[in-house]
Amino acid sequence: MLNEPELEYVIRNKVRNKVSSWKHEARERVRLPSRVRNYLCGLLALGLIASGRVRREKKKALGGDVVTGIYFHKPNARLFMRCIHWLVKNGYQFISASELLEILHDGKTPPKGAVWLSFDDGCKEIIEDVLPLIHSEKIPVTLFIPTGIVEGDGRFPWLHRDASSPMEFRDALAVDDIVRVASCPEVTIGSHTVTHAVMSGLEEQESRVELAESKRALEAWTGAEVACFAYPEGRFGGREAALLKQFGYLLAATTQNSFITRETQAYLVPRFSVADDISYPEAICNLVGVWRPAIDPLIHAMQRVRRITILRHEKARDPKPSRSS
Repeated sequence: MLNEPELEYVIRNKVRNKVSSWKHEARERVRLPSRVRNYLCGLLALGLIASGRVRREKKKALGGDVVTGIYFHKPNARLFMRCIHWLVKNGYQFISASELLEILHDGKTPPKGAVWLSFDDGCKEIIEDVLPLIHSEKIPVTLFIPTGIVEGDGRFPWLHRDASSPMEFRDALAVDDIVRVASCPEVTIGSHTVTHAVMSGLEEQESRVELAESKRALEAWTGAEVACFAYPEGRFGGREAALLKQFGYLLAATTQNSFITRETQAYLVPRFSVADDISYPEAICNLVGVWRPAIDPLIHAMQRVRRITILRHEKARDPKPSRSS
């Protein structure tokens, strides 16, 4: 018979092994499609680079009166390091959220090649894959945190709709992590609602709760004022500005694909997106904002073809009865 400490050890190992097995199976399910996708997108990215589009947009970023806003979720350490090195090598200058606020609210002239980095969702991987480089290179970043998920089980609902993953597995940072990370001088903490709610689908009272409660929780955890907000999924309904201002937010970030200028509305700040685990050429295209304009028309065309195909299959399965003469 096992005594209680031995039994607890056996159970803990079984849970750990099950979690490890689940992670391995998940990686195997996505590895091949991911490789094919990255190969094809890498070719497209190389074509965009060869065409001169990257060079032209980089020239705008470095020579114009603009700020490049870039956001990540959970880039792997190697990809993030290469992105940072590319930005440094090409003459970009990192600015903090407070410096961006001065540009937007006070009309301050941004430095040449100004770039503002942010991370949405508070993914736990950034502790090991992002923050060491941020700290060593003194690069300012803003983390947008969904407080209810962080304070709860740490699971992103959009990743666990089938409820098949073990409950012990967290996707997000924990409250203790937020407190520790917020103490880093390079890090600014911002709100990403309580539940990662898409603002465009909320009633006014629901929006009030999401904005007020997330700000209250973050300020209680960190002891610092929270002035920045990011719309989950980048979606907004157009009436949020008054509420954001009422609750003391000074900036709200979207996912719109354009540069930030001194004329940019403070509650509609655009950012370029860099996806997770993509090829380096694709990441470069994302950093200067040429990827979305190139890939979105292709995605929309494929979606139209898919819809047409589905409709044709449905009509073939359920033909209309012929009229009797």
